Amino acid sequence: MQSVTLVVLLVVCAAVIVALALFVIGSMFKPSAVQRLHKMVEEERKAYGEQAEPMTQAGKALRDRLKPLARFSAPKEPWDVSPIRRELMAAGYRSESAGLVYLGLKTLLTFLFPMLFLLISGFLHWELATRQTAFGVLVGAALGYMLPNVVLSFLASRRRRELYENFPDALDLMRICVEAGLALDVAIARVGEEMRIRSKALSDEFRLVMLEQRAGSTRNMALTNLATRVGIQDVDSLVATLIQADRFGTSISDSLRVHSETLRLGRRLRAEEQAAKIPTKILLPLTMCIFPLLFILILSPAIANIKHSMKGESSPTETQSSP
Repeated sequence: MQSVTLVVLLVVCAAVIVALALFVIGSMFKPSAVQRLHKMVEEERKAYGEQAEPMTQAGKALRDRLKPLARFSAPKEPWDVSPIRRELMAAGYRSESAGLVYLGLKTLLTFLFPMLFLLISGFLHWELATRQTAFGVLVGAALGYMLPNVVLSFLASRRRRELYENFPDALDLMRICVEAGLALDVAIARVGEEMRIRSKALSDEFRLVMLEQRAGSTRNMALTNLATRVGIQDVDSLVATLIQADRFGTSISDSLRVHSETLRLGRRLRAEEQAAKIPTKILLPLTMCIFPLLFILILSPAIANIKHSMKGESSPTETQSSP
């Protein structure tokens, strides 16, 4: 009983700590509307590079506090090719401070959760054996170490979902701009501006493509970096189509039209596939929830009659029918 209570308290404490940490970090690193406006003005004034998102004083203080702890959770491979950096970029955190805060928070939670477990056990006067205490400490350390990975994966998947849902509209706008006579670079910039109201994440990705080209990168390299950052199959296929059209000298508008039709066909097939899986997915809830209730309603009168017959009493139905 104590072990079950211990696990429940650990899960509740972990959820509260993660919620507070996400709220504090989000409020620290989220720029205000005025800061975003100044950033956009500076981006338009400069010919290359992207300015880092402004941080508040609390965010800088948090980064400085967590920076010594980041080296304990640093990956073995270089940071430029690290999967953690790619996942942070997929979640929308591109600055170096985000990596330091993430690694430092990972180390901090690894030590904080076991200490929290020991404090709770001492405050509630739990009489735990040495083996149970060691098990609780190990579980808390593992939970604290893996929890930032789970949260980061959730943020990255949510952002990828936003890009996936808004990418077809951006592709249609890009095709219309190219067919109207605009160059591909200008079309990407124009689509990025138009998509800012609908999807800020997709607009930022297109803006990064333009900033990389202003910094000296080729268009193919900027598009390849876009596909690497986003990690969506539709964007990968679009980038491959644009690179091939540029290499072989084919019409970009025709390539975009063919890719748009292929994308719509693929989405329709995936929707039909998901619809075909519905009967199989609903079978288990139907079997576990609805059929037992039907069996109870159908068999309960018969079971009651059998029970009364075995006791030598008249059944309830016979009692109701007799005058």
